[in-house]
Amino acid sequence: MELIDHLWRDIDRLARAGARPLDVLADPGTWVVFTYRLGRALRQLPRLLRLPARCAHKPFELAIGTLARVALPPSAEVGGGLRVGRVGGIRVAPDAYIGRDCDLAEGVTIAAAGGAPWIGDRVQIGPGARLIGPIRVGNDAVIGPNAVVESDVPDGTTVAGVPARVVHGTGSRGLLVPGRKRPPLLDALRGMVRGLLPRPTQLLLRD
Repeated sequence: MELIDHLWRDIDRLARAGARPLDVLADPGTWVVFTYRLGRALRQLPRLLRLPARCAHKPFELAIGTLARVALPPSAEVGGGLRVGRVGGIRVAPDAYIGRDCDLAEGVTIAAAGGAPWIGDRVQIGPGARLIGPIRVGNDAVIGPNAVVESDVPDGTTVAGVPARVVHGTGSRGLLVPGRKRPPLLDALRGMVRGLLPRPTQLLLRD
């Protein structure tokens, strides 16, 4: 199921970056992503159920978005492993596409202008960056802080400035912790239970 697969990857990235369960629950970005994933899943329901479910979901989407200052509409397509900045001020166009394992820092704007941006996998977007129009941002790219991107960004490059230009050729390789595919359900449940145990007990139960 896409909802479970994407949520698993979202949380797995946080955990692999060192976040503890309480950190994940206390992070407003987690709730923004969860609300987005739920809203996205509701769009797949049969028509008879879709409207009342989306009407019930909308107040939560607005409340979480307002508190976190993040606009991430369910109509946007976002792959698993998304991380969003804690401070907020993030705006994503309704028809934008964002790949897997991407980071959106605080103040990021992904705006439509004659079309919306297409963003590949493992892209790191720095604070205050603006991506505008029907551009393509390649896999493993880095967008520098406060950059204004209005043209395509090649795979594996770093861009910065206004307007943004390529300043480095390594991109996000080695900077991002990638997500992983969801394991079979039994293994996933065992991993979740083990993660709640003290570290010495985890070591004793290790395969």
